[in-house]
Amino acid sequence: MQRFVLLLCLVFGLSSCGGLDQVFAPAKQEKDPTKPNITLDGDKLDSADTIPDADLKEKKNFYYGEKTKKAFTRKEGRTSITFELFNIIKEPVKVDNYVRQIYYHDSQKGEVVAVTGRGQTIERVLHGPYKKTINENVIEEGMYRYGAKHETWMYQKTDSILYDKRHYTKGWYRDSEIVYYDEDQKTKIKEVIPYQYGKKEGEYYLFFPSGNIAVRGRYEFDKKVGVWEEFHNFPRVVRIKKEIQYPPEFHLKNFNAYVRKEWNRNSTPTYIAPAKNQ
Repeated sequence: MQRFVLLLCLVFGLSSCGGLDQVFAPAKQEKDPTKPNITLDGDKLDSADTIPDADLKEKKNFYYGEKTKKAFTRKEGRTSITFELFNIIKEPVKVDNYVRQIYYHDSQKGEVVAVTGRGQTIERVLHGPYKKTINENVIEEGMYRYGAKHETWMYQKTDSILYDKRHYTKGWYRDSEIVYYDEDQKTKIKEVIPYQYGKKEGEYYLFFPSGNIAVRGRYEFDKKVGVWEEFHNFPRVVRIKKEIQYPPEFHLKNFNAYVRKEWNRNSTPTYIAPAKNQ
């Protein structure tokens, strides 16, 4: 009887203090103020704070936001085989109105063709990586963006020796100074001054407000060289007005520039320089 009474008292005592779990639960350790708290707030992850896994699958043949298709050309010579490997946009594309060279794939001729950009719509425009090889040696490599050369282009000889490297932005040399008729909207180009490595180097262009070309020529080491051309302003027609001859090479300091030829608006010659000047 006494044992039963003692057992009953023991059960009653355990119940009043939280049960067996409470009695045998490990003692809580006091926080050490000298150690940093590395637990998350509330010791739980809030489902609203979790970030969904990103789609890491790389999209094939996507460049500058456009879906492209791979294509190539192949030409055989007596001692060489030339390949061009590139990507094209399958749908027709309205190209830039000012860039002088827009490249597209002529599937009938089996060639990559360059045309002057005048805002026209062209099919099979090059867009994405381009590589040209001769007998498996890479001689030219770069990127196209809507038919215009873009980013860095490398040029090598057939013995794989690098001889030129150029940087483009949407068809113009990357460091070119571009002046606009509308400086706010930047839609109508007035002048393109080519710069490479801090010097005027490359093709220069001046445009009429209509978008027609007004002047074009070439710089080498800050000097005008070769024949510079001026044009009449006719809609959708390129009609030459004047040719000016500058030194054939930049280092010819004693060369005096002169007008070679002039034409009126009907393309009739109005002036031809004497033979002694040519």
